[in-house]
Amino acid sequence: MAEYSLMVKNNSPNSSSFCVYTVSPDTQQIQQDLRSIAWFTKAANPNGQIKFRWELSFSFAWAESGQLVPGVFFEAGEIITADPSDDRRNRAYFEKNDGAYRFGDSTQATLPSKGALGITTSGNIPHGQASIGVGINGKAALAVNATPHYHFTFIPKIQYWLAFGNFREGVVLDLNSMVRNVVEIKFPANVYDLQVTLNEDNTWS
Repeated sequence: MAEYSLMVKNNSPNSSSFCVYTVSPDTQQIQQDLRSIAWFTKAANPNGQIKFRWELSFSFAWAESGQLVPGVFFEAGEIITADPSDDRRNRAYFEKNDGAYRFGDSTQATLPSKGALGITTSGNIPHGQASIGVGINGKAALAVNATPHYHFTFIPKIQYWLAFGNFREGVVLDLNSMVRNVVEIKFPANVYDLQVTLNEDNTWS
């Protein structure tokens, strides 16, 4: 599996954090109110540079997060391997058993469409207490609120974005407020290493 790397140089006069996050461009995902999580964060001083590395491997995750709104910390209670090309690992069943959440017998989950990932929730999942989502490279990246008898489908089309500011890894982002100091990171076909610079005037190159 290819490893992606992103070298980031801070040529601005400010000390803060770079944050890599993901969004899904798929309309179906947007309609599900899919939330982006601060996936990777690293602090950088002026003239400093940092490097992010990851593999495009997927997982399922859940968190006892309460209502999933910007600023909430998604602390995964469980992360299990997922694979959209494997009918045994492309779905998960989220339930509450003996007072605790868990991923149970995946054969009880609805089989997603080819090339997709799916999480089915049991009828005993209370409203507004937990969230479910997808991880990339072992870290939660995208999540939705969990409700009973719900089937969440994730289509693995991903856009990478980079932001500069005050971020904490694992926190749900408010993308509507992030209109400055952000840039989309596009990896061309068969290219896995990119370099990005935050310039002195807070533009990107």
